[in-house]
Amino acid sequence: MTHDRKTPEFVINRRKLLFTSAVGIGTGLGLSFAPSVVKAQTPTRGGKFIAGIDNGSATDAIDPTNLISAATLFVSYQFGNRLLERTPDGKLASELAESWEPSDGGKRWTFTLRKGVTFHNGKDFTASDMVYSLNRHRGPDTKSSAAALMKVIQDITVDGPHQLTVVLTSPDVNFPYLMAKYELVAQPEGVDPAKGIGTGPFILDSAQPGIRYTFHRNPKYFRPEEPYFDELELVVINDATARLSSLLAGTTHFASRIPPNIVGRIKNSPAVKLNVVDTTTFYYFVMRTDKPPFDNPDLRLALKYAVDRNLILKTTQAGYGSIGNDNPINSIYPLYSALPQHEYDPDKARFYYKKSGHSGEIELYTSESVFAGAVNAAEIFQQTAAKAGIIIGPKRVPGDGYWSDVWMKKPFCASYFGSLSTEDQAFTQPFASDSPWNDGYWHRPDFDKLLATARSEPDVEKRKSIYHEAAKMVQEDAGHITFCFEASINGLGAKVQGFEGDHFHGEGKNFARCWFEA
Repeated sequence: MTHDRKTPEFVINRRKLLFTSAVGIGTGLGLSFAPSVVKAQTPTRGGKFIAGIDNGSATDAIDPTNLISAATLFVSYQFGNRLLERTPDGKLASELAESWEPSDGGKRWTFTLRKGVTFHNGKDFTASDMVYSLNRHRGPDTKSSAAALMKVIQDITVDGPHQLTVVLTSPDVNFPYLMAKYELVAQPEGVDPAKGIGTGPFILDSAQPGIRYTFHRNPKYFRPEEPYFDELELVVINDATARLSSLLAGTTHFASRIPPNIVGRIKNSPAVKLNVVDTTTFYYFVMRTDKPPFDNPDLRLALKYAVDRNLILKTTQAGYGSIGNDNPINSIYPLYSALPQHEYDPDKARFYYKKSGHSGEIELYTSESVFAGAVNAAEIFQQTAAKAGIIIGPKRVPGDGYWSDVWMKKPFCASYFGSLSTEDQAFTQPFASDSPWNDGYWHRPDFDKLLATARSEPDVEKRKSIYHEAAKMVQEDAGHITFCFEASINGLGAKVQGFEGDHFHGEGKNFARCWFEA
């Protein structure tokens, strides 16, 4: 989830932009499409930027250990920074760490921090604060979605006011990418994390979960040229049509995650432009494999063959994005290797369903707030599964409270995962046995061992082979029915400049780099 609710190894330079194809579509519709980067000659300061964001709930928290919705991810990027950041095209860049160096074969990593950085409450940022912040995502009592990934850490030590060292349980060639994870926000030790105090470009003024968040410019931000806006407001508008209508009316300057099937509604509007980029976010139905009936691997396979992924992509996403294959890796990742595609096959579905011994209706919980087209996807699944003699009963529920009351609670539901920047993260967070966000409750010690082996493998081709095996395990046995990868479609007011799309849904951090055209 984005993770998302919920967010590559080495440097990803490829931009799988959909701009070219989008222009082809848009020309026929009379749409105005913006490429991945929208820039003006000279940035201008001032003004209030209002963003319409989705996937927010009254139960949302902004404590970095409990960021469970896309809305709170947007919030965290405004008030917080991490040691490192991943640029929109996948490169690893400095944020609070000026430099990072490995030793002991990649088992030890030393980070040198920026000097002169202050928290919003006036406290100087030091290595002690960073160690405190990282440790909140470690240990048996943390609720952090990053907890499983942080298990690679054996110890974190303060070497001085502006230097810290992370010692790992074993060498990990990808470790620096973990330090760019959205959860790992630097906060001052001794201050309530839920107050949203950080070092980020904007200072939080008010928080009304599920409604709105307001900010003002941080005048002491360590990047003095940023942010350009004086004020920022994030308005939670879960209904996609309302979100787009607000943008068209000029009430907001940004609309997140515009559903592909309503893109045509901005036809002939000179006030709006689109930013479209392929992503690693995947949409799926998840089965709890720890209890009946989904503890039956034959039933899981039956359902995987009962899904027409092409039809769902064409119908619910208007062809944007790409087909899923019941595992979390797509071609954006540098170590991707294709598996045989799980095609829609009613005969195979019927065979495995009969073998499973199951009978009766299978309830599938969904909500339009999960992702654009989630309800329609469940209805299509109901229709295609029926041709294999499988009865799916979609249960549409309200969006508010979905992540607290349905996800990881109900046996079968719709979900999505995003903001995963390396192969290790993509496999670990949703599928590792000890991950708190293992929403399929799938436990495979041999799978966990594969991931551990990959982390310490310096040979790229060998590591690619290991991840291929991991993908096969997930595809054939785990509880995810992954039917597509999302194309990120965001709407911008015509005067907004500087916005950059992101393969890994880090768009929120780009608000500090946007401005209004003079």
